[in-house]
Amino acid sequence: MARFDKQRFKPEYQKLVGWNAKEFLHENSKELVQILIDNNVDVKGNVFELGAGPGRNLHYIKEHFTDCTIYGSDQYRDLNQSSKLVRDTVTFYEGDSLDIIQEPIKDIQLFVVSDHLMHLDYEKGDKVIKAIQWNWKPEYILLREVKKEFETPEHPRLYHQYHQLFTHYDKVYETTSKQSHPYFIWLLKKK
Repeated sequence: MARFDKQRFKPEYQKLVGWNAKEFLHENSKELVQILIDNNVDVKGNVFELGAGPGRNLHYIKEHFTDCTIYGSDQYRDLNQSSKLVRDTVTFYEGDSLDIIQEPIKDIQLFVVSDHLMHLDYEKGDKVIKAIQWNWKPEYILLREVKKEFETPEHPRLYHQYHQLFTHYDKVYETTSKQSHPYFIWLLKKK
């Protein structure tokens, strides 16, 4: 039976995905930043990552786009697993993604979700996607998630109805992750 949230991920998980994570996870983060650079997204505003873990992606974004302000959330707050840059600059929210998403931060330029929605059950994932576009309304969304054909409900790694984002967003860029072909990356811009 599939397990979600704290039934699946324990606090120790932060060590695996934080600053001391395996190199391929750092390459995933760098790939996301390169997509922003290649698509001329000048990140100077507020950046929020949902399911940020200890903020590895946020580190690389802040390192390159020094004028941005970073925010992150995860079900566990363990900034001991973060880089010094993130520890010194992030505003972090601990809690369930569905709870966090209910209180939008205003004026988000870039909303990042990477390898996170796939770990939410279908109903929760749908509610989060709707809240991002209807309530948060960021200028850009950077999304890295598992492709439909690689979905594994028993694990679970779930594919959600991401096409609903096209109600308010245009797809600026789409690719398969260079680090792992079962994952797509979309850069979306508000219409």
